[in-house]
Amino acid sequence: MHPLPEKFLNYAFRQRRDFLRRFLEGSISESEFLVAFTRHTPAIISCGRAGPNGSIKGIGFVQKMEFIEDTVKKAEEFLESVTGLPRGKAMRLALKFLLDEVYVEKKIDFTKLSSLELAKGHSWANLNKNPRASILFYTPPSISFEVRAKVEVHERGAYWKYVNAIHDIFHAAGNEKRRDWSKTPAYIFLLEEIYDNSVEAMGRRIWSVSSDEEG
Repeated sequence: MHPLPEKFLNYAFRQRRDFLRRFLEGSISESEFLVAFTRHTPAIISCGRAGPNGSIKGIGFVQKMEFIEDTVKKAEEFLESVTGLPRGKAMRLALKFLLDEVYVEKKIDFTKLSSLELAKGHSWANLNKNPRASILFYTPPSISFEVRAKVEVHERGAYWKYVNAIHDIFHAAGNEKRRDWSKTPAYIFLLEEIYDNSVEAMGRRIWSVSSDEEG
């Protein structure tokens, strides 16, 4: 499979990694970080038995399968080691862990995005019936990408463990009580098409799994 366009990789992965590094170093303002964080929280558009639906969800690439078991083991050990730490200290350690162990480009499977289902509401109803989604990214003032994908639902297994573990590294490091992962299935989005919806491109398709097209 041909690689994803550099423009999208830079936006969705490399710049996101850089913002985590700058946040750890204290070289990014809170307002800059909040804008940058939109790379993590696109709208997931689905349609099924709950009707047309859009839901803001945290999302990220997964690692290649050969790395996942080791990363999950390290993540679980890390979460145990920071239990009870003050949130600020735990967050600094979490950011370092993410940069050292997770945001490693050679380990990433760029054909798959992932998210957790925390609510089991409209998205859950739709994606279990019609496993297709459009993922709409928007970062002010004018950057936007649409990713169309097939969707797999994982309630156990390697991807399920990985997505839950990485979620907790950022969102729950230091917590005294661990989340019950059995309540939060993982979505794996198998990328099919990418459209550049930014002002200068106006919805031009820049990548397809079935062709070499790139704008």
